[in-house]
Amino acid sequence: MSGFFRKLERFIVNLIVIALIILISFQILMKNETTYQRIKDLEFAFKDLLGFQQQKTVQVAEIEKNPVGMVTIDLLQDLSLSQVWLIKNGKRIADFSDGVVLVRVEEGDLLSIDARFYSKPLWFEITSLSPSIRTWQVGQQFRIREQEIRLGIVQFYDKL
Repeated sequence: MSGFFRKLERFIVNLIVIALIILISFQILMKNETTYQRIKDLEFAFKDLLGFQQQKTVQVAEIEKNPVGMVTIDLLQDLSLSQVWLIKNGKRIADFSDGVVLVRVEEGDLLSIDARFYSKPLWFEITSLSPSIRTWQVGQQFRIREQEIRLGIVQFYDKL
């Protein structure tokens, strides 16, 4: 009879050790956000499969991950210059043939003006700006002469 209890004791101890190893491994995995989300998705899938009622959740507000803003840059001289370009993230996106450029920007965009092909000094002004952009101010002016100048990287005010 003692052989049976020894086997039973060994089985229970092995079962407890295995359960502890699984529990510790699960806790380590739960620290990773993507793994946590996948486990939650599996939980909801099993609840749907077994027919448990789950509460319907309503998302109240969605935080905008990539805020978008608008910047208007005006050429102060009364000129039409198709050889002067506004550059966003290294790509030419608009020229100053109309004297004004309106550009849509996102957080982290790098804006530059390329006036290398015009030999006289040029003055540019930011005439309108989305209120959430903190990189520039309305009325801020830039002087450029035969060069490409970086206006800056778009940054937005943090939302409360």
